[in-house]
Amino acid sequence: MLRKAKQKIDPLVHEGKERIGLYTEKSKKVYKRYEKFYPVIFFLAGFLWDSLTLSIENTLDHIILLFYTIIAGGIILLTGLIDTGQINQEKILKFKKWYPNILQFLLGGLFSAYVVFYFKSAAISKSLIFVCFLLILLVLNEFLHHKMLNITFLCTLYFFSTFAFLTFFLPILTHKLNSATFFSSGIIGFFITGGIVTAIYHQIFKNNPIAIVRKASPPIVVFGIMSFFYLANWIPPVPLSMKDGGIYHYVKKDAAAGEYTIKYYKDWFLKFWDDSDKIYPYAAGDTVFCYTSIYAPIDWEATVFYQWQKYDENREEWINRDRLSYKISGGRKDGYRGYTYKKNIEHGEWRVDLETEFGQVLGRIDFEVVENEGNKGKEVIAKK
Repeated sequence: MLRKAKQKIDPLVHEGKERIGLYTEKSKKVYKRYEKFYPVIFFLAGFLWDSLTLSIENTLDHIILLFYTIIAGGIILLTGLIDTGQINQEKILKFKKWYPNILQFLLGGLFSAYVVFYFKSAAISKSLIFVCFLLILLVLNEFLHHKMLNITFLCTLYFFSTFAFLTFFLPILTHKLNSATFFSSGIIGFFITGGIVTAIYHQIFKNNPIAIVRKASPPIVVFGIMSFFYLANWIPPVPLSMKDGGIYHYVKKDAAAGEYTIKYYKDWFLKFWDDSDKIYPYAAGDTVFCYTSIYAPIDWEATVFYQWQKYDENREEWINRDRLSYKISGGRKDGYRGYTYKKNIEHGEWRVDLETEFGQVLGRIDFEVVENEGNKGKEVIAKK
């Protein structure tokens, strides 16, 4: 009976193996046919996935980015050890062709997340310089498939990615956003990258110490560029960001209801989309209120400053008029709400820069004060 059963099963097993072999061959042919498109596919997949799922407010997303960073570093290390002949196991080598694709997915995901995070926190035009720099790296990542086996290039790119990640992740952990956390991020990233490079080239470094300088030079240059961006105030102050803000005729906090009541005037015909007094019809005795909502992580305590500035047409520059401040507490998804106000204001162009204590701009609100000619528009009272 067993022999008969075996005689029936054997042909089925043989047929199954043939089908698997056939499907394997077809898969290989499909892979070869579309191989040149895989870098683009992996790049777009990483960008799309992270754009849809990542949020600076979500702790899980921080963990995902940390996971990406660790895995990317591991793959770079593995690639380097294979390249220097320190790993030659067939089981590992047979997947070597996939490592560049995986790296592109991970780096594409990291850079896309950085673009989203830093763009949301970029309040002024010069902050967009750093965001554009990230965008360039994001796009170049698509076309640098042939560089994904160049260890020096990979380590340089990895150092920048780690630096950019720690620049906002370290402040989340320490609840501080200052020069110490920024430069600490760079130093930690440099040591992590240095550890990978040392593990790959330790034998070469023993025989030729000068090689250390050559391998360390690209990350040092990147460190210098990032430091310049920071000192020029071009790096947005992630994880802090202004979620909402505007100029109003009236703002009052209702502590019991947990709401803010605001009042502004809307011109239904000319600028019906405005939801604040961007053009403020001012009369003697009026008070100009600047309301904002600032996102900060949980347990974050900080002081923010409202820099009121007026444009001087004769000098063609912005003149500081008042610098007001209050403390914020993090944790609210829609941001910590608050306001400052100014009386006896002059006609002309104004703006309020919302700044950290170190001068990083969280947001900017532009408005114009004009003479009140008696027709302010429709009064709107709303809750925030």
